[in-house]
Amino acid sequence: MGADGGNKRKFRSPAWDHFEMKLIGGKWKAICNGCKKSLGGESKNGTRHLLDHIKTCLHKKQKTIKQSLLHPTKSNDETTMLGTYHFNQDHGREELSNMIILHEYPLSMVDHMGFRRYSYTLQPLFKVVSRNTVKNDIMKIFEQERDKTMKLLDSNASRIALTIDMWTSNNQKRGFMAITSHFIDASWKLQSRLLRFIYVPCPHTAEVLANSLVDCLLDWNLDHEWDQISHFA
Repeated sequence: MGADGGNKRKFRSPAWDHFEMKLIGGKWKAICNGCKKSLGGESKNGTRHLLDHIKTCLHKKQKTIKQSLLHPTKSNDETTMLGTYHFNQDHGREELSNMIILHEYPLSMVDHMGFRRYSYTLQPLFKVVSRNTVKNDIMKIFEQERDKTMKLLDSNASRIALTIDMWTSNNQKRGFMAITSHFIDASWKLQSRLLRFIYVPCPHTAEVLANSLVDCLLDWNLDHEWDQISHFA
């Protein structure tokens, strides 16, 4: 086979996007880019057998609607443009957890048929998780945010002011305490972080409240703040 004349004709076929021509043992072979299988590459063989192999090759690289979709985006001048959108199941799960946290939705909403049908109409590829899975996802977000706050407090060079709110629920007559920290960061911006929201058993004496506060300070490595409080008390 004439390599020059034959190649001009063969490379017109889309099959050669998936194969590479190699001269092996004096004969031209078509090597699959995916599975590396060697097929006949002579011009007399044509490319039908190559196209058939592409359909069944398990190692071929292809893009499907599951991998990329068109997604409208807006630029700075409010012009709508179409860009490539890649679906990400993990990102969808994270946003679902953030929504439940933000709006205090019940975890059972992920089991509601109406919510599942609504999610499917927005994104058929998204698999709605169970309430136990979304609970674990929320706890992971909590641990991540806790670590961020811990690092922020550790790097803080200013004094930390603590505010304590105590109230009793109307229906259950149970007491709850919220402890919030306030401080000025390195950029001179006021930062406020909720450190703890806990149930406090009765009686709500000064000693009980003080012990709950100390436990919170120890948990957040802020026991030096208690020394300052005791000093000024």
